[in-house]
Amino acid sequence: MGRKSTELQRLYEAIAALTRERCLHHCPEPGGCCGPQYCDLAEERAAQFGVQLPVQAHPRLKYMGPRGCVVPAYLRPLCAVHVCEMQVLQHEDFARVYLGLRETVCRTEERLGPGWPRRMARRYWE
Repeated sequence: MGRKSTELQRLYEAIAALTRERCLHHCPEPGGCCGPQYCDLAEERAAQFGVQLPVQAHPRLKYMGPRGCVVPAYLRPLCAVHVCEMQVLQHEDFARVYLGLRETVCRTEERLGPGWPRRMARRYWE
C-alpha cells in the first residue's frame, strides 16, 4: 500500500476512535447501531483488499470480539464514521473535531484514485 492509503488507514482509525468514545460513553444505547448488515459490508470491503477477517463468537455480530469490533477501521468505513446525529447537533466541540476529521477522510479518500474503493465516508451522509 502506498503512503496515501496508509495515511487514509490512519485517518479511519482516528475517526473510529473518536466515534467509538461517543458511542460507548455518550449514547443512550452503547453499540446499539451495530448490525449484522454492517459486518457483511465489512466482509465485502475486506475481500476487495484480499483480507480475511477473523470471525468471533458473538451471537449476532460475527466480527464483534470481547473488546469490540476486530475489523480495522478502513475496512468498515461506514461504522468508523458513524455517530448519532444528536452527538453532532448537541455537542459543538465534538462536532467541530468530528466534522473536520470526516472531511479530511473524505478528501484523502477521493485523492487515492480508482485503486481504492472510493466515496465511502461521503456515502454515509448521502
